[in-house]
Amino acid sequence: MTPRGQARGTHLEVVCGKEFAPLIGAAAHVYGAAMARGPELVVQRREIMQSHLDRAGFVAVTATAADDADNLAGFGYGYLGRSGEWWHDVVARALGRARTRHWLDDAFEIAELHVLPDHQGHGLGRQLLDRLLAETAARSVVLSTHDRESRARSLYRSFGFVDLLTGFVFPGSAEVYAVMGLER
Repeated sequence: MTPRGQARGTHLEVVCGKEFAPLIGAAAHVYGAAMARGPELVVQRREIMQSHLDRAGFVAVTATAADDADNLAGFGYGYLGRSGEWWHDVVARALGRARTRHWLDDAFEIAELHVLPDHQGHGLGRQLLDRLLAETAARSVVLSTHDRESRARSLYRSFGFVDLLTGFVFPGSAEVYAVMGLER
C-alpha cells in the first residue's frame, strides 16, 4: 500500500462529466467484463452512462494501473439524484413518501462501480468507493446492487450501507436487486 492507502501500482483520478466522456467506451468495457454482460447490454450501458454526464453533482473516479495508464482497471461514478430521473423515481415509488424524503431528498446516487475481474480482490473497489464518497457532501448515498451475498454487497456493508429494499426488480428487468443507503 502507498502512504495514502492506495494499492501499489494503481492511480486514482477524480474527473467531472466532461473528462469522463471520452472514457465511456472503456468504462462500458469494464462494466461488461465485471458483470459478465453480452455486447448488446454493454452498448445499452454505454448509452445510459452518456445520459448521466450532465447530471447535477456528477463525479467519477477512475483507476488505472501505473504501468498501463491508457486502460481502465476500474471506475465508479454518481450524481445528485432528482425527481424526474428514472432510477430515482422508480426507487421513490417503492420506498414510499416518508422514506423517500429521508433517503432521497439530498442523496448522491452511485450509478456505477466496477472493477475488471483481473483487478478484483485487491482492494481497488474499496479505494474507488472511498474516494467517490469523499467527493460528495450529500446527506445520504444510495445505490442498487444484486440482492445476493457478494463481495460488492459486503463492501457496501463495510462502509455502513444498509438495505432499504430487498427482492426489488426494476421495470424491464428480471434480475433481483437490493437498494442500499448510507447516512452521513
